[in-house]
Amino acid sequence: MEVIVWTLTVVALVVGLAGVVLPFLPGLGLIWAAAIIHKLILPEVLSWWTIALMGLAVLAGVVMEWAAGAAGVKWFGGTKWGMGGAVLGGLVGIFFSLPGLIIGPLVGAILAEKIFAKRSLQQSSKAGIGVAAGMAVSTVVKLGLALAMIAAFFVDAFWF
Repeated sequence: MEVIVWTLTVVALVVGLAGVVLPFLPGLGLIWAAAIIHKLILPEVLSWWTIALMGLAVLAGVVMEWAAGAAGVKWFGGTKWGMGGAVLGGLVGIFFSLPGLIIGPLVGAILAEKIFAKRSLQQSSKAGIGVAAGMAVSTVVKLGLALAMIAAFFVDAFWF
């Protein structure tokens, strides 16, 4: 039984790590869920402190994702219209798989800036570039959080 639980946990951790860079997988949430399920099945392996710290990392990742996209638009001179367009474009992009998840926020920010903020194509394009920059920063930060969560899991499981 323990071998099966460990195998499934490691698979979930790896899939969660991949989910940080592949938008159609649940990344940090899957890593945390794997740790929680592992704790519930094999309670002596992990401490609740580790589970709580991992939960804080998930929360930090969610906040960072939203903040990085908005900050990217702002850093590149976009308006609130651009930020809203990026969010709406991301929601629409969900229905078009990986390319839609990447292109949707970019196109959404550009169109919202152009149509609603009445900005030039050059200014609107800068907002789109800002979204892309924010997404890149967010992905790097979430990758760091994911690696820290996985490291905390194994440190707690094998050294404490």
